[in-house]
Amino acid sequence: MKPAILICLLVGLALSQVSADCSGDCPETEDVVWALGGGCNVFRNKCYFDQENCHRKPALTIATKEECQKQCADICPAIYQPTSGTYKGELRNFGNECEKRAHTCRTGETFL
Repeated sequence: MKPAILICLLVGLALSQVSADCSGDCPETEDVVWALGGGCNVFRNKCYFDQENCHRKPALTIATKEECQKQCADICPAIYQPTSGTYKGELRNFGNECEKRAHTCRTGETFL
């Protein structure tokens, strides 16, 4: 009987850790995570990666920078929908979200 209780406790603990990654604020610490799934996805750190995977099916998989960059967008639509992001205190402007994602993919610069 005791092994069954231990297993239940371990499963409960594991499930509580999974849900803990899905809510709350992530630190601004930059420890870039490269991930594949529908192209290359770049995250500021593992916390942001985990939060994205909470609602993503199928889940993204962590990859190397080199593997990921092979899937960076080469061409973006010429639709002007300006967006911006802050990297290391500097505001950067882009013509659209695709251009911003392509820049992040090529450089590893993650925007807040």
